[in-house]
Amino acid sequence: MDVLHILGYSGALLTGLVLGLLGGGGAAVSIPILVYAFGVEASIATGYSLLIVAFTALLGSIQNIRLGHVRYGALAKCGLPALISIYVMRRYLIHSIPDVFFSYGSFTLTKNSFILFILAFFMIIVARNMIWPRPSRTEAKPEPYLLVLVQSVVIGLFTGLVGAGGGFLLIPLILAVEPMEFRNATATSLVLVTLNSTIGFIGDLQSHLTIDWVFLGTFVALSAAGVLGGISIANKVDNVKLRRIFGYTMMAIAIYILIREVTSQFR
Repeated sequence: MDVLHILGYSGALLTGLVLGLLGGGGAAVSIPILVYAFGVEASIATGYSLLIVAFTALLGSIQNIRLGHVRYGALAKCGLPALISIYVMRRYLIHSIPDVFFSYGSFTLTKNSFILFILAFFMIIVARNMIWPRPSRTEAKPEPYLLVLVQSVVIGLFTGLVGAGGGFLLIPLILAVEPMEFRNATATSLVLVTLNSTIGFIGDLQSHLTIDWVFLGTFVALSAAGVLGGISIANKVDNVKLRRIFGYTMMAIAIYILIREVTSQFR
């Protein structure tokens, strides 16, 4: 095992730790690790990420359900449309994207680079909101359900494309459906992340995605250890400082992805 793989497996622990501490962000960590440390194609890494996030998020969800933090009304309203759209994306749409997504002169944008570009821009937006958070929406009036429905479908399609559970996107939507404390929103979001990721991975299985089960099982086991550690120390750390640190880390990873993928298109 070379140094890059050792760093990659260490990153698997970090994937779970982030989910356990913040209720989201696991895919944003796991996909670059899978692609750059282990050489997995981005379109396959997004599928692997769904199982990794589903399993690790499940551990956190069980704990939150036991504590009574999950709000099932908001879960139903936000969850079903996203579940349907993420399944459609993973089962049908993502496999119809051509291997060469766009070409102009010496510039060729491949399917894998396209997915990584989308992921990087998503990470930048999330990182910005973690570093400079917006005021809490717990006192806001619920939005019309039609608007919630459209947002849920879009989130499902987007997270299906990039292989994420959508935790950081779902939290504002949950708060728009039903005003609640932030810890309840993150707990409800984590359950949705579990369901979204599971349904998305089922779509991959039905589309006959080739899976290295031994490698994926090792990565999942390490991530699970990380999430249990994150849950155990979540109440002992400064959440505001932690989110800001992770925001800067995510921003750095996103910039690295953009630089690496842009330069690779001109080789």
